[in-house]
Amino acid sequence: GELVFKQVDNLGFQLDSMGVENQINRHTLIAAIFAGQKRVEGEVDSLKARAESTKANVEETFSVAEKLAKSGFELVTFPATYAFKRVKRAA
Repeated sequence: GELVFKQVDNLGFQLDSMGVENQINRHTLIAAIFAGQKRVEGEVDSLKARAESTKANVEETFSVAEKLAKSGFELVTFPATYAFKRVKRAA
């Protein structure tokens, strides 16, 4: 890392000696690297949040489907269970 920074400093010095105004130095390079790192971290956090949201939506959908299936089963079996309970009470 230090070698790269020395080369960047050398490049900046050479450009200055030739009279070329530049904005490149180790500080701007480090700032650009850190800004890129933070952006990547933000993107990863955003993807994690989307994944968690999608997971929660899928789980809720399965929960609703399970409740509907149980209700449907109870509705279909109601006549038989009702008759069984009546016969059981009478006995």
